[in-house]
Order: sequence, then C-alpha cells, then structure tokens
Amino acid sequence: MSQMNSEHVAAIQRCLNNGNYEEAVNIINITLCNSQGPSPLVEQLVPIVPQLFPSLHVATDKYIENCCNALEKLLQMMKIETIISQMEVQMKQGFEHPSSRVKILCLKQLQRAVSDRRNLKLIAEVGMMKHGILLLSSEDSAVVKMCHKTLLTLAGYDEGVIILYSDQGLKLLDEVASTSDTNRYRVFDVLIDSIMVSDQALDFCNHSGLTGKILEDLESPDILLRMSAIENVSRLADSPGAYTTMSNRGIFKGIAAWLSLNTSDANYLVPSIVKLYAKLAQKHNVNIQALSTECPEYLNCVSQLVEHPDPSIRCACIDVFTILGSREDGKCALIAANNTVKKAVPVIASYAARGTELVKERSIVALAHIFSAPDVFLPEFSTIAEAWLTSCPQTLLKDLLPAVNIPSASTQCAVSSFLANLAAHRWGLRRIVKVSGWSERLLDRGMAVDRECQERRYGAIVAINNSPAAGELLDSTTLAKLSQYISEGAHYKEVAPRTALEL
Repeated sequence: MSQMNSEHVAAIQRCLNNGNYEEAVNIINITLCNSQGPSPLVEQLVPIVPQLFPSLHVATDKYIENCCNALEKLLQMMKIETIISQMEVQMKQGFEHPSSRVKILCLKQLQRAVSDRRNLKLIAEVGMMKHGILLLSSEDSAVVKMCHKTLLTLAGYDEGVIILYSDQGLKLLDEVASTSDTNRYRVFDVLIDSIMVSDQALDFCNHSGLTGKILEDLESPDILLRMSAIENVSRLADSPGAYTTMSNRGIFKGIAAWLSLNTSDANYLVPSIVKLYAKLAQKHNVNIQALSTECPEYLNCVSQLVEHPDPSIRCACIDVFTILGSREDGKCALIAANNTVKKAVPVIASYAARGTELVKERSIVALAHIFSAPDVFLPEFSTIAEAWLTSCPQTLLKDLLPAVNIPSASTQCAVSSFLANLAAHRWGLRRIVKVSGWSERLLDRGMAVDRECQERRYGAIVAINNSPAAGELLDSTTLAKLSQYISEGAHYKEVAPRTALEL
C-alpha cells in the first residue's frame, strides 16, 4: 500500500513537472474524494500545495475552481502556523489574484489564524493582516464580508486591537477609505463594530481622531451621506462609552436642532431622526429622560408627526410612544412634555378606535404602554395620565371593547393589555364600567382565540377585580362573576352537556 501511495504521488508530481496542472489537480481531487479524512496518501499530497499556487495565475475559471477545491482541503490539513510562516509568498499571490475565489481561499486561512490569539504575534511579524484590510475595497461582496469578519475577530483580542490600530493598520484603513465613499463606509463599519466588542478600540478611535471622521458626514451637503452618518450614530450608541463621547460632543443636540429648521433638507432627514430617537429609546445605556430634557425637539417632533400623511412615519412615531411608555425614564420624559404629549395621545387614540389596520393595532399597544402604571411610584403620573385619557375621544372604550371578541389574536391581546393597565387606576376603571356590556364581552371565554389571548384576557379581569375601586364601582353580581372566572383559571374550558338519545 505504501508503494502504491508513493507511485500515486509520483504520478501527480510528474504531471506538475510537465506543466500538466489540470490533470494533476483532477487526480488530487479524486484522491481527496475517495479518502475519508487524513490518510498517509493525503498527507503525502500536502507538500505539493506550494507548487499549485503559481498555476492559478494563468488559468480558466473552471481550473481555478477545481484547484481551489483541492487547495482548500489540503490547507485544512496543514497547521496554520506553517501556512503563515512558510507560505507567505503563496498567500500574497493568492490575496492579489484577480479571482475572488482565490482571495476567499486565502482569507479563510487568515480567518483560521486570527481565531487563535497565539497566532497574532506571528501574523503581525509577516504582515499578512494588511491584505485583510486592503481587500475591504474589493468589488466582490463575499470578499468584503470575509474581511469584515476577520478584522472583527482580530478586534476581539487586546493584541488584535493593537495590530488593527497600529500606525500601519491606520495607514491601510485610511488608504482604503480614501478610494470611495462606499469603501469609506466599509472602513467605518469595521471601526464601529470593533468598538462594540472592545473599549480599547474606542480609546484608539477617540485618540486617533477616527471617531470624528465617522461622524463628520453629519455636516455633509450630501443628504444620503448625512442619513448614513445618522445610522452610524445609532449604531455607536450601543456602546455606553461611545454614547457618552457623542453626547459630550453635542452630537444629539446638533441632530435635534435640524428638526426646528423649516428646510427641505431638514424635512427629508426627519424619518431618519425619528428612527434614531426610537432606537435611542430602546437602549438601556441611554437615559432617555435626560436626552429628552436636553433635546426637547425630539419628542416635540414625534408628537407632531403622529398625524403625518406617510403611514410609515406615522407608525414610527406611534412606536416611539410605545417604547417611552414601557420605560420608567420614558414615562418621566412623557410627563415632562405633558402639554406636547396631551396633543398626541388623542390622535393615537383615534387611530386605535378607527384607524387603518396598519396603525390600529400599534396605536392600541402604544396606549397600553402609555397608561401602564410605572414600576416606581411617580406621584404626578396618575393625575397627568387621567388628563391624557380625558383628552381622548369619549367613545374610545366603547369603540375598543368589541375588539376583545374579534378573530385577530394580536388585536385581542393589545386591547386586553390596555384594559388591564387602565383598570389599575380608579379613573380608568370608571371609564371601563361606563361601557354597556363590558363584563359580558370580557367574560366570554369562547372568543379568546389562543392561549395568549386567554392569558391577556385573564390578566385584564384580574386587574379589574383587584382594583381598589372595584367594590365601589361594580355590583355584587359582576364581582361574583369575576371571582368565579379567576378561580377557574385562564385556560378553563366549559364542557358542553351531553344528552343521551334512545331511538
């Protein structure tokens, strides 16, 4: 068997010596397909790897694909340290090859290398990482994606951050960024994502001035670049350190100031700014109350735009109220902007009652969160929330209650949540019980279309029953029905009586 293996390898070597690379690669691929993992024969093929790289430079696409398939399997059997230290020339040839298939083959080896921090010193010594940066300017999205992944893996180590933000690394990043706006934003993507995984990367960006470069397009005359810059602000805000940096630089105040400008450019940017505010409201590292106090333009704009003719902008604004209503500091922001909010809530309520399907359910969800009692007692909340409800159409509850019995599960759940949160307030329960037939609708188990509907409906009934005002506002018969419903549980099913018929 050993002699047969040697003859096999010798035949492949003869093909290579004669320049018949295509036949040699075909034999290698057949051998690899017939081998189940590493074997003495396959191991003898590994030394052939360096000889295959030169053959890739003048070749057809078909040969490149076949050769890369062979190389990929053979390289996988080699120690990555060996590839880095002994195949620098071949890797360089591969990185500079015009075919994306060859570039990706080499990038996979680089990805293998950076996945183990023990290889980072060796990578830095041979300078292989520069290709992972320069290829960010590739026209092939798959190559760019692999570069991004490799550089982000590198940034996961302190030593890797030092390599990425070394003088040479910064020079290469600047070289790529200077070629086009597209490549500049590819570099920004790497920088931002590295900041997400490393505080050290943020320090390097701040000290080198890169953070400012990421944000400089906020002042660009190109609207599309300004919108892209706003998106980068949103992404950077995921990092507490980066958020603080931007806040100290007045970035959020500057963006908010655009909302008070009555220009076509400012109006064009409004959807992006509303989206930014919504994202900031979702981030736990952002004190949305402090931001809203410092930049009242955000909430003022959102409150005005709930009546925007564009449904997507309208929905985005409604969603902002949902997010703010779900947070303690968000409720504080709503309370602080009471007069502004008082104008927006009735509009949202009108959508909840009679809006199109696109906005109706979102509006009900928003109301549920707006009127939910905060986890921490806010003495002014109840009085202000009552004023918000009073400003809503008087028929709001009458219009919404029938929705607990419609086939839409999500709408049922939204209305049940709204009723549960409203019932926590004396004035809220008073509005509920004024609606004729409210208890019959809620207590009708047969209309809950799934388990979540059953649980949300049950939660509303428990909230009503537990309200301190229940004894005052409900008669004994209704209280008994509520108690029976609660004792039977959320998922109780009535068993229909059977009648035996004798024929």
